[in-house]
Amino acid sequence: MRALRDDAVDLIASVIAPSAAATEHVGVPRATIDALARAGLLGAGLDRADMRELGEVLAGTDATTWFCWTQHQTPMRTLAGDVAGLREGAPEELRSRLLPGLQSGKLLGAVAFAHVRRPGPANPAATRVAGGWRLDGTLDWVTSWDIADVVLVMAQGAPPDERALVCCYLPAGASSDAIPGIAVGEPLNLLAMSGTHTRPVALEGVLVPDAAVGAVLDRAAWLAEDARRTVDASPAAFGVARGAIAHLSSLAQRRDDHLLAASADHLAEACRSVRTRAYAAADADDDPSRRVRLRAESLDLALRAATAAVTAMAGAAMVRDNPAERRLREAAFLLVQAQTRVTRTAFLDRIVPGGAERG
Repeated sequence: MRALRDDAVDLIASVIAPSAAATEHVGVPRATIDALARAGLLGAGLDRADMRELGEVLAGTDATTWFCWTQHQTPMRTLAGDVAGLREGAPEELRSRLLPGLQSGKLLGAVAFAHVRRPGPANPAATRVAGGWRLDGTLDWVTSWDIADVVLVMAQGAPPDERALVCCYLPAGASSDAIPGIAVGEPLNLLAMSGTHTRPVALEGVLVPDAAVGAVLDRAAWLAEDARRTVDASPAAFGVARGAIAHLSSLAQRRDDHLLAASADHLAEACRSVRTRAYAAADADDDPSRRVRLRAESLDLALRAATAAVTAMAGAAMVRDNPAERRLREAAFLLVQAQTRVTRTAFLDRIVPGGAERG
């Protein structure tokens, strides 16, 4: 298991861990993201192994902060051209204005694209107009809105451009700029991770000049790559599992409880096993059906580890802000995060064998 740099471990332990319970209620402070950026931990320049381990440790410490951190990656990489199906890249002026700030962390990015996976009419839709695009529709949730400087909105083109995905960079809640036609709703009260500053946003006749379009993508190619990636296990699932296992192990030591210790050891071994297999399968671009089964196994593991910690805490775990109950809700959140029909079916089939086919 790859180790984080000592300064990264110290930052997460001293800045993020002590306020994890409060963060879920009051929201991720922008100062926390800024601290990660100053330490070079916002994503730019980190390789895949470092990103995985950092994602695991962040999610295991405070999944609310992890979610804001991971949302930043897509607008940064899309503007850099690191995206599937690229038909038109960003204008140089837009790249020079936003990309250095996104890569350094001076600017924080948010993203809205889950709607692109849904069947049916485009919502929101991007209609080609003179000098740019017009956005109309609704975004059910935009994470990090309050603390983000810029949001990447992906919108399917309206006919005759329905094969295109238009990537628009709009000012978000922390920006002093504003664009007519954007209506921002109240923060959503979520089962878990309400501190992610997630709000619904309505778009009515929002005019986006070509100068603010970071990319135009081939929709089919992007969806194919998205389907390839979403079958893989998320580092966050292993992070939540590791956090719960560490909690269980700590309880076992304090109580000198050999049963709890054995349970923690068993879960830790299971975590190492599925983690090794899942990452190897993803790196090898293995059979998607095997990878999605490993994703389902990782989510099941996170739930079992969190449930074990709740059980060990007994009645104390029913008190809000206890780390055991928080991790159980975070594990539940991961069941629907980046969910597709394929990943949903795989998990349901794991917990109710054959149920998905009968349905």
